[in-house]
Amino acid sequence: MKIDNIPTGVFDEILKRLVKSGWVKTYEYDNFDKGIDFDKIILAKEGRELTFEWDNWMEGEVNGQEVDMIMVQSLIDGGQ
Repeated sequence: MKIDNIPTGVFDEILKRLVKSGWVKTYEYDNFDKGIDFDKIILAKEGRELTFEWDNWMEGEVNGQEVDMIMVQSLIDGGQ
Protein backbone atom coordinates (compact mmCIF):
# COMPACT_ATOMS: atom_id res chain seq x y z
CA MET A 1 0.00 0.00 0.00
CA LYS A 2 1.25 3.49 -0.81
CA ILE A 3 0.51 7.03 0.33
CA ASP A 4 1.97 9.78 -1.82
CA ASN A 5 2.11 13.57 -2.14
CA ILE A 6 2.84 14.00 1.59
CA PRO A 7 4.00 17.57 2.32
CA THR A 8 7.67 17.69 3.30
CA GLY A 9 7.10 18.99 6.84
CA VAL A 10 4.52 16.28 7.58
CA PHE A 11 6.77 13.64 6.00
CA ASP A 12 9.71 14.65 8.23
CA GLU A 13 7.53 14.72 11.36
CA ILE A 14 6.18 11.22 10.68
CA LEU A 15 9.72 9.86 10.34
CA LYS A 16 10.72 11.45 13.66
CA ARG A 17 7.66 10.09 15.47
CA LEU A 18 8.13 6.56 14.15
CA VAL A 19 11.81 6.43 15.10
CA LYS A 20 10.91 7.74 18.57
CA SER A 21 8.28 4.99 18.89
CA GLY A 22 10.72 2.16 18.17
CA TRP A 23 11.02 1.93 14.38
CA VAL A 24 14.68 1.53 13.36
CA LYS A 25 16.42 2.91 10.28
CA THR A 26 17.75 -0.03 8.29
CA TYR A 27 18.64 1.98 5.19
CA GLU A 28 19.34 5.63 4.52
CA TYR A 29 20.16 7.03 1.09
CA ASP A 30 23.60 8.64 1.11
CA ASN A 31 24.49 10.32 -2.14
CA PHE A 32 25.40 13.87 -3.17
CA ASP A 33 21.75 14.87 -3.73
CA LYS A 34 20.45 13.57 -0.36
CA GLY A 35 17.71 15.89 0.83
CA ILE A 36 18.15 18.19 -2.15
CA ASP A 37 16.61 16.24 -5.03
CA PHE A 38 15.94 12.84 -3.45
CA ASP A 39 15.94 10.93 -0.18
CA LYS A 40 15.04 7.40 0.89
CA ILE A 41 14.82 5.80 4.32
CA ILE A 42 13.64 2.32 5.24
CA LEU A 43 12.32 1.78 8.76
CA ALA A 44 11.79 -1.65 10.32
CA LYS A 45 9.95 -2.91 13.37
CA GLU A 46 8.90 -6.43 14.35
CA GLY A 47 9.65 -7.85 10.90
CA ARG A 48 7.75 -5.14 9.02
CA GLU A 49 9.16 -2.35 6.85
CA LEU A 50 8.10 1.13 5.81
CA THR A 51 9.85 2.74 2.85
CA PHE A 52 9.96 6.53 2.86
CA GLU A 53 10.95 8.29 -0.36
CA TRP A 54 11.08 12.00 -1.01
CA ASP A 55 11.90 14.18 -3.98
CA ASN A 56 11.62 17.91 -4.44
CA TRP A 57 8.94 17.58 -7.16
CA MET A 58 6.44 15.10 -5.70
CA GLU A 59 7.36 15.48 -2.00
CA GLY A 60 6.90 12.45 0.29
CA GLU A 61 5.75 8.90 -0.35
CA VAL A 62 5.46 5.98 2.07
CA ASN A 63 5.06 2.30 1.15
CA GLY A 64 4.28 -0.54 3.53
CA GLN A 65 1.84 -3.15 4.74
CA GLU A 66 -1.77 -2.06 5.05
CA VAL A 67 -1.87 -2.19 8.86
CA ASP A 68 1.14 0.12 9.09
CA MET A 69 -0.14 2.43 6.39
CA ILE A 70 -3.38 2.94 8.34
CA MET A 71 -1.21 4.14 11.23
CA VAL A 72 0.82 6.39 8.91
CA GLN A 73 -2.38 7.87 7.46
CA SER A 74 -3.60 8.65 11.00
CA LEU A 75 -0.34 10.53 11.63
CA ILE A 76 -0.83 12.48 8.40
CA ASP A 77 -4.37 13.30 9.45
CA GLY A 78 -3.08 14.63 12.76
CA GLY A 79 -3.63 11.63 15.02
CA GLN A 80 -1.27 10.36 17.64
